[in-house]
Amino acid sequence: MTIAFTHDVFLSHSAKDKAVVRPLAEGLRQASLKVWFDECVLKPGDSIPAKIEDGLEHSCVLVLCMSTNAFGSD
Repeated sequence: MTIAFTHDVFLSHSAKDKAVVRPLAEGLRQASLKVWFDECVLKPGDSIPAKIEDGLEHSCVLVLCMSTNAFGSD
């Protein structure tokens, strides 16, 4: 079974780093990449764990934005 990728990049980050990751997401979008970025994908009432799992499963690449905040985050 082949998985259809709906996103080129999944951005994983700490919510505390949103101000740093947001411009990265925008830059990737301007480079014509389809980016899974939580504040653009998640809607009120969504199951966050389910949406994240689906986003990871259907993204070609995971970009893990590591920081002090990320190391201290669940």
